[in-house]
Amino acid sequence: MNESLKISPLMRRNLVLLLFLSTVLRTFLAGLLEFGNDEVYYFTYALFPDLSYFDHPPMVAFIIRLFTFNLHFTQEFFVRLGAVAAGTLNTWLMFCIGRLMKDELTGWYSALLYTASIYGFIIAGVFILPDAPQSVFWLFSLYLLLKALPDKDLSAESRKLILLASLTMGLAMLSKYTSAFLIIGTVAYIAIYNRKWLMAKEVYLAAIIVIFLFSPVLIWNSANHFISFGYQGGRAGIFSEGLNLLTFLTELGGQFLYNNPVNVILIIWAVLKICRHRAKDEQPLSAILLLTALPLILTFLVISLFRPTLPHWTGMAYTTLIPLSALYLRQKYENRFRMLNRYIFLSTGFLLVILIAGVFQIKTGWLNKDKEHSMITELGRNDPSLDMFGWHQLRDKMPMIVERDIRNGIMDPNAVFISFRWFPLSNIDYYIARPMHRKVFGIGKLKDLHFYAWINELRGGFKRNMDAYYITSGRDYKDPLPLYCDYFQSIEPCDTIPVVRGGRVAMYFLIYRMHNLKKLPAVYPVKQILTSIDVNR
Repeated sequence: MNESLKISPLMRRNLVLLLFLSTVLRTFLAGLLEFGNDEVYYFTYALFPDLSYFDHPPMVAFIIRLFTFNLHFTQEFFVRLGAVAAGTLNTWLMFCIGRLMKDELTGWYSALLYTASIYGFIIAGVFILPDAPQSVFWLFSLYLLLKALPDKDLSAESRKLILLASLTMGLAMLSKYTSAFLIIGTVAYIAIYNRKWLMAKEVYLAAIIVIFLFSPVLIWNSANHFISFGYQGGRAGIFSEGLNLLTFLTELGGQFLYNNPVNVILIIWAVLKICRHRAKDEQPLSAILLLTALPLILTFLVISLFRPTLPHWTGMAYTTLIPLSALYLRQKYENRFRMLNRYIFLSTGFLLVILIAGVFQIKTGWLNKDKEHSMITELGRNDPSLDMFGWHQLRDKMPMIVERDIRNGIMDPNAVFISFRWFPLSNIDYYIARPMHRKVFGIGKLKDLHFYAWINELRGGFKRNMDAYYITSGRDYKDPLPLYCDYFQSIEPCDTIPVVRGGRVAMYFLIYRMHNLKKLPAVYPVKQILTSIDVNR
């Protein structure tokens, strides 16, 4: 380990410039784009503070509360501000980890490659997801572990670092369950490389600290029959499904895309080099990174052989391996900076192409696969970029529709909004109902409602004779008649709102009036949730 606490003036200027430019770009994106389905769903966590939640631990809700000044500023920019801050801090942490591996130039390459990662730059650095806080605490934990675990003398400084790492690991566990792989990597390293730590009381005190910090999640799950663990465990289950090569290839391709193909190829080269040569100076540090990252990657690759998975679940594993690719470049091309820069430029260029193409697609729909004469209940179905477009237009028009209906005596002035699935519910909640000071409820299956099975009761539950608006898009169209005819006395079309993008209609929102709730929807007890939940989203 050849770390200097001081940074050279040139490197300091480079780092400041990188941090400034990347933060400015991510800040711009945070304010420019409408929420994705997951982001707007996690905003509902912040509306209802709790020890934990159905899908995830509570940290993302705390972060939203913090950066919106306790929900005083709720525009997309402020809700995402915690992720933007996380991205900036992560870039610095990647530099520190890379510098710890060899020198500040390795740290510089590590920071650059991280910045070029779609996962690091966008998913954990712009979007407000559990990955944002997890990434900060994960990388901070890694830095502390890299400094402490290889110490054969178990110095007082290393013992303190282990205790500090237990704090950041506990906070990572409060962010996302996959942070358990930090613990797996730590235990594996101690068992294989430095068993002296098994005799140190600090290791056991650290375990107690992690459990204590994670205890809110344990308490919440205990009160709810461990529904969150059951749900996430079911998503990772492999025994109920047959072999599925398509889901495996989708996961593998997604991992390459999300983590930047150039970065992934560099990571593979670096890992192969380590396996072949086992460079003595960096072996302990490399082992910590490998033992933390590879089990996470392999776990979800195996699961993907049997059921669908999401590529960002392994994002922190690839992020963990970025310093190894930086070290590989630093060593292999130490005197060939042109070749080295080529890889950095390729990686950064890929990110910029994806960013420009993605934003342009979201805002203009230049890769529109649907024909304009498609049925209104189908238009936009083949365009996933519409997940982040159109709600502003509906938000501007919906108050006029409601005011018209109240003025004409058609709808109760206290009419609520109802839908059947967590992501239209969340979008309606944020973009439509909150500005209008109205409530949103979900009536549907448990596999579709998710946290809204709790929100229904937190908002006072259903009342007989209530009126409601039902909103659905052509992208996710569900006819309300078969869904709700047993609940409401009458259901009728209200309005159809076109969403215009790039000078053409991209999709439609269909609005229905539902009058006089005559049958109260079932309140799902937790035990029923455990037995009926379908983990496929």
